[in-house]
Amino acid sequence: MFDRYTFSFLREQDIPMLYDTFVAAFADYIVPIKITRKEFVMKFKREGIEATFCVGAFYGEQLVGFILTGLGEWQGKPTAYNAGTGVIPAHRGHQLTKQLYDFLFPKLRESGIEQCLLEVIDGNTAAFKVYQSIGFGVTRALDCFRRPVGELLLSSEEPMPVVELKQAAKPNWRAYTALYESRPSWQNTMEAFRRSPDEKLVIEAYSEELLIGYVAFFPRTGAIAQLAVQQGYRDQGIAKALVRETVKRTIAPALLFLNVDKSCSTLAAFLERIHLKRFLTQHEMLLSLQ
Repeated sequence: MFDRYTFSFLREQDIPMLYDTFVAAFADYIVPIKITRKEFVMKFKREGIEATFCVGAFYGEQLVGFILTGLGEWQGKPTAYNAGTGVIPAHRGHQLTKQLYDFLFPKLRESGIEQCLLEVIDGNTAAFKVYQSIGFGVTRALDCFRRPVGELLLSSEEPMPVVELKQAAKPNWRAYTALYESRPSWQNTMEAFRRSPDEKLVIEAYSEELLIGYVAFFPRTGAIAQLAVQQGYRDQGIAKALVRETVKRTIAPALLFLNVDKSCSTLAAFLERIHLKRFLTQHEMLLSLQ
């Protein structure tokens, strides 16, 4: 019955159908995913998803599986980012993910793409094994944090540092890069932040006119894309001041910080200290096409 699948690249006009299949495929996911049609379109823009590089698996006329493909640069190489792979429940167990990638790889190579990047949830053993069998290898572990703003520990009796907080009219991303403890994940990069059509803000921290920290976030969702403080100024309350300012300017009921490099011990320790709760770990995986 399930041996008559066809595969094709999608088009812009297929996005409404793709949204319906996305919702159906992730309805029973490990982490519940609720996304509106408008947010789905914003996801396309933020993550650099190109409809004509997205692959669909069809059973008759029905779209039953897909790979959302974002295009960009990663560590200096042209890269295809898997922004989501899904198969609706009735069609799982037929190696559709592998077949989707087999269909996608030739176009990526012909287009000069040198590598593929993705994240998979720790605990999603089936997906992890599939990606390993295709040739992906783990590059690092990423932690996700969340907490209602009312439960965050942001007030303290410790003296606050003498810093000036300013909203950046024109973010200086080159200067921010020098403050990194590690590189952001794909959807938190400078390019992704700038592409996003959602409202976004960058708050900078200065000490005697020297930039020593910043936070880049989305007020509507409470999602923090980047937070960094210059080495030598850490553990002095600057990050806490930046998060406090984020809370003041966000309308979301909770703060969310996705895909923090697990090796970023300073940042992870700070997030836990202010009571952001780790709720998920993901494996970042990479595959070379060369």
